[in-house]
Amino acid sequence: MENKITTLLEEYGLDKKEIKIYLLLVEKGELNAYSLAKITGIHRSTTYAVLERLLSKGFINRIQKDEKTFYSAFEITQTITKIKEKESILLSLIPEFEKVREEGISKVRVLESKESQKQFNFNLFNQISKGIIKELYIISGGSSDTINIGKESSENLSSEIFLESLLREIKRKKIHKKIKYKGIWNEKFKRSKILKLFSELGKNKFLEKLPTLATTVIFGEYLVYLFTMNGVPQVIEIQNKLIAEENKFYFSYLWKQAKP
Repeated sequence: MENKITTLLEEYGLDKKEIKIYLLLVEKGELNAYSLAKITGIHRSTTYAVLERLLSKGFINRIQKDEKTFYSAFEITQTITKIKEKESILLSLIPEFEKVREEGISKVRVLESKESQKQFNFNLFNQISKGIIKELYIISGGSSDTINIGKESSENLSSEIFLESLLREIKRKKIHKKIKYKGIWNEKFKRSKILKLFSELGKNKFLEKLPTLATTVIFGEYLVYLFTMNGVPQVIEIQNKLIAEENKFYFSYLWKQAKP
């Protein structure tokens, strides 16, 4: 019988010294650390360490009598109850850990091709039309190619025409009513065709000096950077709820500084 108990306790996770002291307390009742060390032959300092582990695992109890400390084994049903209580605490933590995991894990996607920004714009406005995206924030200082009239590259011009067609389609289907939009732009954008179309989505504000050549797009749990490097359109897409929320706070700060 004792061999079976020992095997089962080992499977549960107790080591040989823990089992030896626990079974002795089950047999003898209350004992102090000195008596336990003497009977088991386990060094006294080790006995104290083993007793602390058994206490933390819920197998034994500490009793004070006349300024002396004794230990006794809990009934196995009491031990099971304590284990179940700890188990319920751990189970209640699962949703909280899921939140931490969702906020902590980042998915990063980098697109480098002539069609990358067109593809991003198409996917973005497709999600808007389906009602998946409820809010959209844009910060754009604009590249020199875009701001200076007459200096657009063929790729920038092609992307601009594609974006214009998407914005017109949103307006035509009245999809803009499904979304909360705000944009912060470099003042040089005030007379651009693109800005007039964006204005129909929601509100725009301007900053005289917006020191960025990358357009920042924030929606849902996404933060996206659009820019051109060595003549190739680039998209860096970060999916992370915490990062997206932090950048929304940053956008709110800039929004207060910007002017209509």
